[in-house]
Amino acid sequence: IPIPFVSGARAGDRTVVRQARNLMKRKNVAAVILYIDSPGGLALAAEAMTSALDELGNRRPLIVYMNAGAASGGYYIATAGHWIVAQPGTITGSIGVVTAKPVTGALMDRLRVHTVEFTRGANASFYSEQTPFTPAQREQVRASIENIYRRFLERVARSRKLSVEAVDAVGGGRVWTGAQAQALGLVDELGDLQTALARARALAHLPYDAPLVVIGG
Repeated sequence: IPIPFVSGARAGDRTVVRQARNLMKRKNVAAVILYIDSPGGLALAAEAMTSALDELGNRRPLIVYMNAGAASGGYYIATAGHWIVAQPGTITGSIGVVTAKPVTGALMDRLRVHTVEFTRGANASFYSEQTPFTPAQREQVRASIENIYRRFLERVARSRKLSVEAVDAVGGGRVWTGAQAQALGLVDELGDLQTALARARALAHLPYDAPLVVIGG
């Protein structure tokens, strides 16, 4: 299941969830290799994909192969795997959360573009580009970020059998190579797609020449 988020072919959360559910129904699927090449994306999308992949992993061996990068949301979904394979130089981790909004009100004024917003409610303009966050809104954003980050830490800790504190020590948005990530416990094995395929065959008790079928986005 190729899952790059930028450039080339892309598979979004609805596609991945649908494919995961379809694979659960196919009796001729003995194991699944999840191919990830992603710098991340929306936390909500990552959670949706991971939830479906968790369910798939409860029924089949799920091996993750991380190609050029599996960062942030890309690494989040990798935690659904029973075994994670990465290349020595794979950009790995970036366990963290960031959010922002552009504020263009002053720019529009300088360009003599005048806009008027009609809102109702204290936070109706929460993500309006006309004005920055109020102090109260900024606190709400911070609380949301901290909540998502905590869930990310707990998710990785549970998957990798590490303490939350240990994951936090290598988290905070830090990025590692695949080799470094293996030493830190974020990756199980270094290798290529053939390495992941061999592991999938072994976990599913398949012969060495069991075929690999690619399911695209």
